[in-house]
Amino acid sequence: MSKGKITPKNILHGNKKKQEKITLENLLEVASSDNVSDAMKNLYGKDGLINGIKPIDPSYKVVGKIKTATTNSYDWGTSIKGIYNTNIDEILFIKCSDDEYAVWGEMASKAAQKQGLKATVIYGVSRDTEDIIKLNYKVFSKDIKSHAGLPSNNGLLNERIVIDDNIICNGDVLVGDMDGVVIIPQEKVEEVLHEVENIKKFETESLKEMIDKEIPLDEVLGIK
Repeated sequence: MSKGKITPKNILHGNKKKQEKITLENLLEVASSDNVSDAMKNLYGKDGLINGIKPIDPSYKVVGKIKTATTNSYDWGTSIKGIYNTNIDEILFIKCSDDEYAVWGEMASKAAQKQGLKATVIYGVSRDTEDIIKLNYKVFSKDIKSHAGLPSNNGLLNERIVIDDNIICNGDVLVGDMDGVVIIPQEKVEEVLHEVENIKKFETESLKEMIDKEIPLDEVLGIK
């Protein structure tokens, strides 16, 4: 467990009120991708954030297990094949070689929705934004551009993905909202959720001390 946690024990121990247990099912009702990122940093020293990815509609939130696909940005055929490699209520995570061309659009979104996917998250580019939003299918991407390549299907499915210092595998849990996308390794989910509970307790008690007791925030946080 890493040092420098942002949940001081004196504040956590002072909060005696029982809090709802956080699960994957209720996570984004009571917490956020920010809390998950903080929990990852507290526990492992790495925040799990996949830089640059945001929802095409800020209202989109999603939590679920992922299936991976990797492809060249000029090849959107691999993205289509990925839909049918992903199970109901899973998330298709696509890593592109670059951000030059869109690998996802309206027809792919409709096919994924029909297949029962929760969302598509692209380390790359999407398009057909207005049409996808009308479908109410959740898409997250790094960028939006009008042009696309060809359905060559030269990519790979179910392969381990490396982005910066994050290793992403089938079965890992993705948490996404308007602030970004965080990956939790599947073997660390329970520990991370417990730490998110600690963080939410800390935030609740800190706000109470600041507002009800009128204690300055720097004193509440112990900032010298």
